[in-house]
Amino acid sequence: MEKPVVFGEAENLFGVVNVPEKTQSPTAVVMLTAGMLHHVGSFRFHVLLARELEKQGLVSFRFDLSGIGESLAIGSAGSSLNRAADEVGQAIDFLEHQYGIDNVILFGLCSGADDGWHVAKLDKRVIGLAMIDGLGYPTAAYYRQAWLEKIRKSTRPSFWIAKLQRVLRERSQSSSGLLNGTDIREFPSREVAAQDLQQFMERGVRILACYTGGSGELINYKNQFQEMFPSVRFTASVEHDFYPEMDHVTLLKEDRKKMLERLIVWIINVALESKDTNAEVACV
Repeated sequence: MEKPVVFGEAENLFGVVNVPEKTQSPTAVVMLTAGMLHHVGSFRFHVLLARELEKQGLVSFRFDLSGIGESLAIGSAGSSLNRAADEVGQAIDFLEHQYGIDNVILFGLCSGADDGWHVAKLDKRVIGLAMIDGLGYPTAAYYRQAWLEKIRKSTRPSFWIAKLQRVLRERSQSSSGLLNGTDIREFPSREVAAQDLQQFMERGVRILACYTGGSGELINYKNQFQEMFPSVRFTASVEHDFYPEMDHVTLLKEDRKKMLERLIVWIINVALESKDTNAEVACV
């Protein structure tokens, strides 16, 4: 069942909840939007994920942050991260009050992943966090890879033609608030992120960090996620993948299918693990 709802302390937030006829786990998936995208996600990714999860017996909730999509621009004061965290908390409250669900897995792309990381720090109801092109920090191998890629590109005539065209285009345009390609991201310093990650593992929060070829300004090789946190004692609760052939928003249908399949398998494992844990607690 796919049901549109209005919720929140000010009744200003809009979302869509997918509830299967028979649920397989007391855990729900909450999908966080990126930038100005609304609840359907890039190329309807959230819709596709929600419907596949419903087939697997899992509840999911995708909603618009205030001022985006169908949600009215009524929000709490403070930074955008804290406002988003407050509204995600209201979404989890809705699931808890309406469906008795108090364990959630967060999923987000780009700034949605940044919001998810921040919410996971604040809300103990978060037991899993799946990110696409989330936070990233350079390593020595990152700089090596970037340097080699720059050399490879500079040997192609198309590189210099594109560079000349870009310079000419920028000269003919008035300046803007942001340079072309500039993105606004909000995530913690490497030191703070390392502390967060260690605490996530100690709490038993499961992490899946997926990176695409569109994350080149942050991540550009397979094992960078683990190597950028040398002080962290990694456990099996943290998984990370690198898909250099994919773009940031999984533009190609086959890429979306591959990413969806990866997410669904991981989410089901986390949700069923949560179900088993709850059963063990109930038997004590």
